[in-house]
Amino acid sequence: MVSSAFAIAFTVLVLTAVHGATSDDKQSTRIRSSPQWEDGRFVNPNGLEVKLLSWEALSVTIDYLLTIRKRKEARPEKPVPTVKIDPAEWTNTDPKRFDYAWLGHASVLVALEGKIILIDPVFEKRVSAVSWYGPERFFPPPMDTSTLPVIDAVVITHSHYDHLEEPTIRTLSKANTIFLVPLGIGSILQKWGVDPERITELDWWESYKLDTVTFHATPAIHSSMRGIWDFAQQLWCSWAITGAYRRFFVSGDSGYYEGFTEVGKRLGPFDAAFLKIGSYSDAGVWRKGHMTPEEAIRQAMDIRAEMVVPLHWATFDLELYDWHDSIVRAVKEAAAKDVTLVTPIPGRKMSGEQRDVDTRWWRDLITSK
Repeated sequence: MVSSAFAIAFTVLVLTAVHGATSDDKQSTRIRSSPQWEDGRFVNPNGLEVKLLSWEALSVTIDYLLTIRKRKEARPEKPVPTVKIDPAEWTNTDPKRFDYAWLGHASVLVALEGKIILIDPVFEKRVSAVSWYGPERFFPPPMDTSTLPVIDAVVITHSHYDHLEEPTIRTLSKANTIFLVPLGIGSILQKWGVDPERITELDWWESYKLDTVTFHATPAIHSSMRGIWDFAQQLWCSWAITGAYRRFFVSGDSGYYEGFTEVGKRLGPFDAAFLKIGSYSDAGVWRKGHMTPEEAIRQAMDIRAEMVVPLHWATFDLELYDWHDSIVRAVKEAAAKDVTLVTPIPGRKMSGEQRDVDTRWWRDLITSK
């Protein structure tokens, strides 16, 4: 199967050029005045510089090619269990509750104090610029655009194809929902039919309030692009979403950063943290911009999260290792650090108060034991 880092590199560098926004679209006064904007692009606070055309970027593809034969399980050989989302269960939710469902990869459906929030919705078969090429899903999404409940807010962490998907956004643009995105992504959404009046772009530490729920854009260590002409022209971020009774954190794609402790001080503690654990490397520039499973557990401790729900795993072949390596490592580290980690079946509605560790469905799918 054509996928993973090699597929991403080829797709981005060759096929996506026509999909990127031009630099002119991004040269607004607000973007240029951002503390994160430097020398014509967004930058990371820890000095990590991710270049589009560099040996570091090429090395990721090389690493993947060298590990193809070493990986015994690039994807699960058995079907991944899923629970179909019932829109009725996400209607008229309790204004004091926090419920969620992991939809696969980085997509999460959340009910927080009466508001339905959809994070990084990706429902297509492939994460690519084209429908016929690129990493393919391991399992059908437990929810698609034909079975959506009423969504109050769509939250995007960054512009990469596995987090921001055009067909899904075009469908959501017809609904009466707001879109909360990092600086620079608004123009992309407008091209896809989203009313600019329903788009709010935020810089780090800026916030937007929707009744009792506040959306805080917080730092992340990563990069962005849709095509070769818009590299680092859209900001990337994590999110802290807080209500009167409950609050949760979403990492987006990020490398480990000691600055996350400031998020915990300002906005924590959190009832739950949805943290990326997959698509990591144990060395090199890729490591700096993508947390390892162990670093995700450390991040949870930094932000004072009571529970971790892993993201960015068991959905697409985007790994340098076997598909299950990230979750095995995350579980081991969480146990060592006494951090509660929950791995719900995709689509299963979970209460934010549940600390159900008996959701280890993935263990039955590991064949190389």
